[in-house]
Amino acid sequence: MEIVFLFCVLPLLSAGVFFVPKANKGLYSLVLLAFGIAGSFGLLHESIYYTGVCRVQYSVGFLNPVFNVDKLSMWFIILLNIVSLTAFWYSKGYLKSYEEKKTDTELSLHYAAYLWLYCSMLGVVLFSDTMTFLLFWEMMTGATFILVIFEGGKREKLKVAINYLVQMHVCLFVLLTAFSIAGNGSELSGFEAVAEYFSKNRNYPLFILFFIGFGIKAGFFPLHTWLPEVHPSASGNVSGFMSGAVPKMGIYGLLRTVSWLQHDLFIIALMVLSVSGITGVYGIFKACRQSDIKKLLAYSSIENIGIIGLGIGIGITGDYWNEPLLSFAGYAGALLHTFNHSMFKSMLFFSAGTLCKATHTQKMDKMGGAMRTMPYTAAFFLIGAIAICALPPLNGFISEFIMYNGLFSLLGYIGPTKAFLLLFIVLLLVLTGGMSIIAFTKAFGISFLGNSRDAAHTSAGEHKSMILPLLLPFVMILGVSFIPFLFLNLISDIIGEVFMVENIVYYLVRYSLQNICIVSSSFVILIISVWLLRESILSKRTVTHSPTWGCGYTSPTSKQQYTASSFANNLEKLLIPSQNTEKRMEPIAENELFPAGRKYGNEQSMLKKRLIDRFFKETNDKFSKLAIFQTGKIQHYVLFALLFMSVILVLSYLNML
Repeated sequence: MEIVFLFCVLPLLSAGVFFVPKANKGLYSLVLLAFGIAGSFGLLHESIYYTGVCRVQYSVGFLNPVFNVDKLSMWFIILLNIVSLTAFWYSKGYLKSYEEKKTDTELSLHYAAYLWLYCSMLGVVLFSDTMTFLLFWEMMTGATFILVIFEGGKREKLKVAINYLVQMHVCLFVLLTAFSIAGNGSELSGFEAVAEYFSKNRNYPLFILFFIGFGIKAGFFPLHTWLPEVHPSASGNVSGFMSGAVPKMGIYGLLRTVSWLQHDLFIIALMVLSVSGITGVYGIFKACRQSDIKKLLAYSSIENIGIIGLGIGIGITGDYWNEPLLSFAGYAGALLHTFNHSMFKSMLFFSAGTLCKATHTQKMDKMGGAMRTMPYTAAFFLIGAIAICALPPLNGFISEFIMYNGLFSLLGYIGPTKAFLLLFIVLLLVLTGGMSIIAFTKAFGISFLGNSRDAAHTSAGEHKSMILPLLLPFVMILGVSFIPFLFLNLISDIIGEVFMVENIVYYLVRYSLQNICIVSSSFVILIISVWLLRESILSKRTVTHSPTWGCGYTSPTSKQQYTASSFANNLEKLLIPSQNTEKRMEPIAENELFPAGRKYGNEQSMLKKRLIDRFFKETNDKFSKLAIFQTGKIQHYVLFALLFMSVILVLSYLNML
């Protein structure tokens, strides 16, 4: 019954949003989503806790969908439900100002696409046959495209959305090719065919195809180019939803594929570790250089995808070395960090969306001082920043600590070659963590601290309707931070069921986390106690406020503050050779005694310009030669159709089709 509701009734009911008054569209969609979440949890409870792994095959016309749910599906559905509920709740307040700007049809289509995206992502994690899986995968792309073009009045935003659509269809083609190879000559379909193929053939050639297909959606380097373009172009409610959920579908597909590996484990592990390491380091280096706050968050997402990939690579390495502790640490760290990233990154994007909406800009160099007028938004952003930098005691630290724990536990008794590999992985994790602190110190400091750089922003405020939804991911962050065992219990079941790693390893990790949680809780209690003591003492005294010593210079203007570019200037000089930055400025001639005004700019996406854009330009140039057939005469087009039909008939007669 729940399946029928989720994938038939709910999409049909979403059409009702077109007939609801503008003021009630958000509430109507939120109620539908609540029923969808209840149905998905009911489905999981019945399937998992009563029957274990549930597999049911249906027959619907030419489709034969295979409903296949296990604890891995459950983990991602929990993630999707939390992010989706937060996004819908946040959108209800965020879109209020659009009720006058947008038509009734535009708002209805936006809310309906939200529901379609939710249903499509549920379908991706609940169905395992090729046709149904790819059908929901394509539906996910279409719904995301509609959401991205909601603010697509400008040509560049439409161009970004179309570029996303093209890359996702390349992704679909690669996955279709991979599934077709796996299912060739087999009665099975989808991931079951993949499992059978891996048992009989070399694994790494087909795995590469799956890694490319799922890697485009996840945002692995160099398949990431859509991600830092789409997030800044999408509205604040959409970018938070996308970052928290959409790339995780690529991670889900990759984990599902990895779970069936049987051969070539070391080759695959090295490939995953190499690509993930480059992804993490590249992503955070690019994040440090951004002056657009949403672009900084987008590149940070790429970095975190790299960290998740490192966890998966560590798990595969542990399988190859027959080291259960390493396998558990890798897979557990990857699964938990996937969940953690969805929580703190959606909270960061929604906080940034509130800030950008209030200041009418995404450029950090035009912000500043927002903490005075938007204290709750600043607090949530700061909590998300601490979490994403993997600083104790928040949840980002917990998931990365699990990986570190597994890596260091093996160093005492393995050979030098293996130890070198593990230490190199540690170096990558340390480097990305340190650079994250630089990036988010800049993001929070430039945007929220100091003085406002624009007088129009001094009155920027915040609304409860966009603050209250952030409590949901905040509670999840606290849950993972201080009671991680509630989450690790499920993760240990997933790893035992899906990746066949001994559950006894969980208790070794649990012992280390117990000590961490005790220290973290004690630290938080100490801080709160000191704060309460301070408030108690100050309440009995007269407190006065005065300017601090200004070193003889007490009247700086807002323009004399650090900017996003100047903050990362030294780092940028260090990284320019590796970033292929192209600077644009008319040079000053030697005989130009009084130089005229100049405009300075730089191109920071040279990878996209040199690889993706060049490829599409060359492809377009080649296909443009076919324009010779566009004569504009109807008789010519009829002739082309007749010739095509004649060729088909001839080939059919010769039995060549």
